[in-house]
Amino acid sequence: MNSHPFLTCDVLVIGAGPAGSTAARFAAQKGASVILLERRETVGQPVRCAEYVPLPVDRYLDLNRPGLKVQGVRAMETFIPGRPVKETTVPGLIINRDRFDQELADLALMAGSTLLTGCQAAQREDDQVVARGEKGLIRIRSRVIIGADGPSSQVRRWMGISQQPCLVAAQYRVLLKTPLDRTQIYFHPYIRGGYGWLFPKRDQANLGLGIEPSSNRQLMPLLKQFKEELVQKGLIEEKIVNQAGGLVPVGGLTLIHKENMILAGDAAGTCHPITGAGVGNALISGEIAGKAAAEAVRQGNLNPLQEYQKELTGLLGHSLNHGTEKRKRMMDHWDEADFSETIRRSWIAFKDYYR
Repeated sequence: MNSHPFLTCDVLVIGAGPAGSTAARFAAQKGASVILLERRETVGQPVRCAEYVPLPVDRYLDLNRPGLKVQGVRAMETFIPGRPVKETTVPGLIINRDRFDQELADLALMAGSTLLTGCQAAQREDDQVVARGEKGLIRIRSRVIIGADGPSSQVRRWMGISQQPCLVAAQYRVLLKTPLDRTQIYFHPYIRGGYGWLFPKRDQANLGLGIEPSSNRQLMPLLKQFKEELVQKGLIEEKIVNQAGGLVPVGGLTLIHKENMILAGDAAGTCHPITGAGVGNALISGEIAGKAAAEAVRQGNLNPLQEYQKELTGLLGHSLNHGTEKRKRMMDHWDEADFSETIRRSWIAFKDYYR
């Protein structure tokens, strides 16, 4: 006899990031029974994010909740060697990302979802998902599975979809010498395929870079080099408060539905292929995925999951496909003599990007 705990639900959401918690919330609000599975013990930790969000995300949660909002930013500055600094008005917020994710998970719980933390989705056997937790295995039977489990999605593998291309990223928390009310983006030929960033958090800042995986062995030496350049510019102190790393999906939107499974957020490729921005699109995809899953349960068929693919592609497909094309052209020309012109054609701060 199988002694493993056995659970059932209408919708199983794997991953309690912005996409997963939002999907669980909207599915539960539509009347579905929902289990939200999170492999980490604490939702949102460790933080692997530069922590900037655009203002429209306040549609999904109250950004004035305690511990969420750190500071506002009014603009983005783009630095390219040999070119004047380009300032773009992009109002947004720097947040505490762990609190942000936790607030979203709380909203899912308030809607009626059940959250299981410290549980890793391991296998899919027939109509069951086997999850591994501290106390052993748990078997979960659900009618719909939503994979919101990030760039290295297990659900994506179950669907037989190849893993998407990603940048590898690393980040330091550092001390600012003077306050900043802008995000800063730095392009250099040595930061191959990506960029460096400095995002302020009051008296501190997130300093990081993302590069093509072919340069993975150089990631930490390059991050140290980049940090020293900003120290020399007088922007930051030498001290490193903490560090983190992760993957940034840059492949764009792909197939996101198969059988009773759909993908949302980074697992679906909703992260922008050029900027790496992902939170806003993750929330949008989570809402649509949750509603589609609940509707599939209500109707007793999987047609709404097919409609989810169409709806999300209609909303995000053009922007993400354009970004994917721009990334390909950028990499084709990365090593050419006029590096600054390559970036001007590829980065969202310049008019050429939209042509």
